[in-house]
Amino acid sequence: MAIKGIIFDMDGTITAPNLDFVGIKEQAGIADDVDILDYLRAVTGAEYEHIHTLLMRFEEGGVANAKLNRGVRALLNALARQGIPTALLARNSRRSTDAVCRKLKLKFDVTITREDGPHKPSPEPIWWIARRWKANPQELLMVGDYKWDVHCARNAGTPSAVLISGSGVPDWAREAEFVIDRLVEVIDIVDDVGPVLSRGGPISRHVRGCGLQRIGAKT
Repeated sequence: MAIKGIIFDMDGTITAPNLDFVGIKEQAGIADDVDILDYLRAVTGAEYEHIHTLLMRFEEGGVANAKLNRGVRALLNALARQGIPTALLARNSRRSTDAVCRKLKLKFDVTITREDGPHKPSPEPIWWIARRWKANPQELLMVGDYKWDVHCARNAGTPSAVLISGSGVPDWAREAEFVIDRLVEVIDIVDDVGPVLSRGGPISRHVRGCGLQRIGAKT
């Protein structure tokens, strides 16, 4: 069972990190452990307008400062050569997501934003993509840099690769099947893991700086 498609997060994965999510919550008066999108969907009236306006302003700044993460263009070109479809799954608005893609000249086979339905960590966006591509969720790979990406993939039954910058691996990242520090390492995962999955063997974990290492299947 080969990997039949790759789903990417946007902020911090396709684009270099530039949004201050802590600052957004502080200005909105939202506790650090609360999902801002869940909070936004739960409030109404003036409070909704305030938080929505604040979030859109932050995202507009993100568009203005958006830069490609290292290795993105090489990775997307390599996947295109192999005929592997790609999707962008963002918690951003459609407006800011499309603006980033236009600015950075990015094109994905599928783009899903927060207005399109349940957002990460809900599994539904991945399930929808799987149906669109006529694939099983376990035949896809979710690539992201934060817990919502890992949890979304795990909820959907999809393997995930988490991009870690800096030192140390957060506890939530240990739920991912792969930990990488360079996006181009996704190609190694596609090339090395596909044959393993097709044989029904144990999944592999990409340990930072150590190459692909075979480990037992996760429980």
